[in-house]
Amino acid sequence: MRPFVRRTTAALTDAADAVTMLAGAATGAWAGYTYVPAGLDTVLHLPFTGAAALAGAFAVNAAADLALAPARRFAQNIPAHAHTQEQGVVPGDLDEALGQIAVATEDDAARRAAQAAYRIDLSKGLLSNAARWRGYTTGEATFYLAPGAVLHHHREEDQYGVLLHHYLLLTAEDPTPVPITNVAQLHEDLASRLPETARAVNAVAPGAV
Repeated sequence: MRPFVRRTTAALTDAADAVTMLAGAATGAWAGYTYVPAGLDTVLHLPFTGAAALAGAFAVNAAADLALAPARRFAQNIPAHAHTQEQGVVPGDLDEALGQIAVATEDDAARRAAQAAYRIDLSKGLLSNAARWRGYTTGEATFYLAPGAVLHHHREEDQYGVLLHHYLLLTAEDPTPVPITNVAQLHEDLASRLPETARAVNAVAPGAV
């Protein structure tokens, strides 16, 4: 795949994602303003409209994610799974079938974590690499960062049925999960865990190049 085609496809999918979110917000705001409950206090009209706009944006964006999934996979140039040939074999019994489904479920979780990583990493060079993710049959996935540090991904639906993606930094030294919203935050958190001498070297290195 040529770099130009990959970059163009990625730009188009990102633009489509932004447009769909804006369209969902506008539709939600219009619906909230038009169909505001008659008994609702006037002071609450604006917050109600804002909530409707937010719900519309997330709902439409979630639907667009499904439609844009093939294009995102194309843009990210995710390699084919190593077990494709084995999974194509018809299972001889239930145990073999469960084994195939387990492999597919783990691969699916890894790919979904990588696919949704554009929310926190637009570089498309690190967290969007499905090969670096380890999926599990629970639908969760982990990304190995360094010894004792992994990025954990899981999905859940909010009260409106909108699918939300959560990325958490887990480290051996601190059992408290740290929510990650962008890759710069991930860098800052990991850098803060380095010994003082290592931080000093890293701080000097960029200026010395």
